[in-house]
Amino acid sequence: MKSKYIRPLVLLLCAALLGCLLAACNGSADSNPASSAAPASDSASASGSSELPSSTTEANTGELNPGNFDENSVFSITGTENAFAPCLGWGPGVSGCSLKSVIAAASLLHWAEDARMSSRSPEAIQEAFYSWYDGLTDNQQEGFAEAWPMIKDAALDLLSDKDSMTERIADAGLDADTLPGCTLKNWQALQSVLDGIVPETNGEA
Repeated sequence: MKSKYIRPLVLLLCAALLGCLLAACNGSADSNPASSAAPASDSASASGSSELPSSTTEANTGELNPGNFDENSVFSITGTENAFAPCLGWGPGVSGCSLKSVIAAASLLHWAEDARMSSRSPEAIQEAFYSWYDGLTDNQQEGFAEAWPMIKDAALDLLSDKDSMTERIADAGLDADTLPGCTLKNWQALQSVLDGIVPETNGEA
């Protein structure tokens, strides 16, 4: 009789123990998705943080866009006083005026090229000129106005027919190899502005 009741009892205990084991396995399996979800969020945050340097770089390089460059506002025209210095103190009829016109022309040609006048606005060129011209005395302004026709003629000769000026270039103490040292478009940009603002005079060469 005792063995008759003991066997079912053992079976019940085994069943209960098996149920506990299954429950424990299911619990550990349920905890795995949570643990696997954590790395996913970590990778998401990692990928999110890795995007920050990229967007920052794009913002910084955008500030260097050459399309935002305005030469006239960023780089003013300099060297005006030195460029025009040889244009003063002489005029038509003055001894040596022919050689002095070549020296003045060479100075303005180099200035026009260095300042890239063809890329400047007429207003910028006018401003550079008046920064020098307005500081002159009345006599100096008049003297420059009288000399200007001779200067621009010498400049055009240097640009178009330098060989015919070999003797004048040598007598002026200039290096023919460095002349004219200017492109026609840069000189024309300067000349066209000065022709419009330098007063006309009755001076004759």
